[in-house]
Amino acid sequence: MRQTLFTIDHFLFENYWILIAWLVFGLAFLGFQMFRGKTGDAWSFTPVYVVGAVLILFVFPRLEMPGINSADPNGPLVPDGLAIRGYGLCLLLAMTIGFGLVLYRCRQIGLDGDKMLSLCFWMVVVGLIGARLFYVIQKFDSFSDLGPRELLLKMVDMTSGGLVVYGSLIGGVIAIVVFLYIQKLPWRTVVDVLAPGMIIGLAIGRIGCLMNGCCYGGVCDAELPGIFFPAGSAPYVDQLRSGELLGVEGTLDEKTSLVTVESVIKNSVAEESGVKAGDQIRIYLTHQQMDDPMLRLRAAKNGFDQMKVNAVIDVDEGPAVFVPPAQLPDHSLKTHPTQIYSAINAGLLCAFLWFYFPYRRNTGEVFAWLLILYPIGRFVLEIIRQDELGQFGTGFTISQWVSFGVLVGGTALMAYVRIVPQSPQDVEIFAGAVEK
Repeated sequence: MRQTLFTIDHFLFENYWILIAWLVFGLAFLGFQMFRGKTGDAWSFTPVYVVGAVLILFVFPRLEMPGINSADPNGPLVPDGLAIRGYGLCLLLAMTIGFGLVLYRCRQIGLDGDKMLSLCFWMVVVGLIGARLFYVIQKFDSFSDLGPRELLLKMVDMTSGGLVVYGSLIGGVIAIVVFLYIQKLPWRTVVDVLAPGMIIGLAIGRIGCLMNGCCYGGVCDAELPGIFFPAGSAPYVDQLRSGELLGVEGTLDEKTSLVTVESVIKNSVAEESGVKAGDQIRIYLTHQQMDDPMLRLRAAKNGFDQMKVNAVIDVDEGPAVFVPPAQLPDHSLKTHPTQIYSAINAGLLCAFLWFYFPYRRNTGEVFAWLLILYPIGRFVLEIIRQDELGQFGTGFTISQWVSFGVLVGGTALMAYVRIVPQSPQDVEIFAGAVEK
């Protein structure tokens, strides 16, 4: 896990060095273009120049991540700098490679690459919106108590992840439908060309999930490969709340955060704290400021010994027990590497779709295979994932329910493309691709 690749220090924003550097670069660029006699190109850069300055001056400082004040570790958090996230870098890489696959295939079959590039752009925009909305709906409990302004800011803050694949798929399909209706392109050929690029984007995106610590698996007790996440990560928090991290075996009620203890592992933190079978407990972190206690815990684990943060085991019939950071594990229990499994699954699916393309009997089959095969793999992976709850009174997660729907839709599409004749445009492109 490497959530932050590097940080642009707060000092550079506070003292306007980033803004000054941008202004100098902009003026130099404008002067150079005018010196070359390209006044039009120079002035066309002006909107970008102005927007960049506004972002640096007003937007980027608001996106700075909080940090510990070394002069007063237990005091209020201070701006630490603008974090460049591994998750965001993987998204950028995913889009670049996905676009490349689409454009390469367009050149092979004679499809308009400029229009397809424009379609890819709109798929990314609408897909990101759909992915975020799906996440907000799925995790609405963590958004419901916020005011309108805080809710809006949290909804648009994707710097640490919070995107759902099926939401991006739904958003991407909406973009495809609208774009093809306007541009009158052969939809069956277009979706076949897009399919490998879409799934390779997912494969790379899952590596971003691994770096971010999201989309994690459950505790891996078997002799299988696993991942240990650091203190303060999402899997660590989840295992702390459920009591697993402290040696409790029981059932967590997500609504009340109460854990019904079934048994306690010998010589564990829970046993030393007096927790016994039959207790109902609530486990959480506390700090006098109550702002980002997990950040405080990470700081305590990284050398801030004076940090006043504790894990609290609140027993229903008895006094609360305070567990100092030194007694807490340095990392999570071993978890199933679901992000890696997902990346491998998506990579293999991309290879299949890419090499199947020349052998398809009817246009539209490649995309149909994507809609059939991906939900099967996703359904299986959800069994060992730990970040979603069962829905509609069942043990199936919302992603598993959506997988059912996507699988049915993919099967119906496969039947459709094999029964319904292709459009003249599809036939012409298909015949040209076969000749090549």
